[in-house]
Amino acid sequence: MNRRTTARRIAGTALAALALAGCGARGGGSPGTAALVGGDRITEQQVQARVTEFRAQAAELPTGQYQEQAGLVGTTVAAMVFDQVAEHAMAGHGLAVSPAEVAAYRADQARTWGGEPALAQMLLLKHAVPAGEIDRYCAEQVGLRKLAEQSGQQLGTTEGNRTVHQLLAQASTELRIAVNPRYGVWDPQQSVLDGPADSWLPATGAAA
Repeated sequence: MNRRTTARRIAGTALAALALAGCGARGGGSPGTAALVGGDRITEQQVQARVTEFRAQAAELPTGQYQEQAGLVGTTVAAMVFDQVAEHAMAGHGLAVSPAEVAAYRADQARTWGGEPALAQMLLLKHAVPAGEIDRYCAEQVGLRKLAEQSGQQLGTTEGNRTVHQLLAQASTELRIAVNPRYGVWDPQQSVLDGPADSWLPATGAAA
């Protein structure tokens, strides 16, 4: 039974990957699919919107502070998939994050980094998080901390990180994620995107 179930999962993922390859190859008015996460579709239009927001904010940084490297689009796809993996893991364990918790975490981080502008710049440069996604990022961090605490661990410790990693791997497997091959392949055990650099994209140089 386990072998048959595994075979069905592999077949389903393979078919989804083939469908995604077709979406990436077709033109037309509707946007292509960047990834399928459970029953949800992340479109290339959504990915490009976040990339555009990121580049616009990076362009406002002082000259020389940011130089775009290959991989930005793939990193964005990976982040958008991971967002849903984390949400699935939390929901599966009956956890939620309130707006008040998000606000408290964000305020604490702002104090740590010397204010909201400094926090926003750090998240932009270190984690490719544009301003419009900061609350989501904060909610995710609070949620990961809750996952660790529910298991009697603390996020940031070896055991806490290992526990959360295992829960995310389980959630990632359950979602049967399929990523458009142009971005790479999702590794459910590591909850990361193994993929090529964005060599198919036009070179942009500095984000300015």
